[in-house]
Amino acid sequence: MREEEKREEKNLQSLRKANKIRNTKEFKEIFRSGKRRALKHLTIIFIEKNGFKFGITFKRDAKPAVKRNRIKRRLIEIIRMRKELMKKDIHMVIHLSKTGLDLSFDELSDEFIHLLKDARIIE
Repeated sequence: MREEEKREEKNLQSLRKANKIRNTKEFKEIFRSGKRRALKHLTIIFIEKNGFKFGITFKRDAKPAVKRNRIKRRLIEIIRMRKELMKKDIHMVIHLSKTGLDLSFDELSDEFIHLLKDARIIE
């Protein structure tokens, strides 16, 4: 029983694959009809829709892949930590510029949370 409880707790804390936007059709829908909020390195495009989903995109010239993957992991962790404060029915795409690849965790977190507050996704 103890291991099952740990597994359930871990699932509650993590973001499941179901929370990630993977379908091109969904990305296009959000880009076409979503509201935008932008700062220097990040842009959030979001629509209010049933369920919580998010996707992460980059400019085409955002290289190397090592930096892109590091930023993705950081953003996923920031979302995981703040998910309980966010609206439950929202689909959003986080778009990063090339200059955003060099942000530290704290800088990325501050900018992302500022955008969420500006968009009234969190209070």
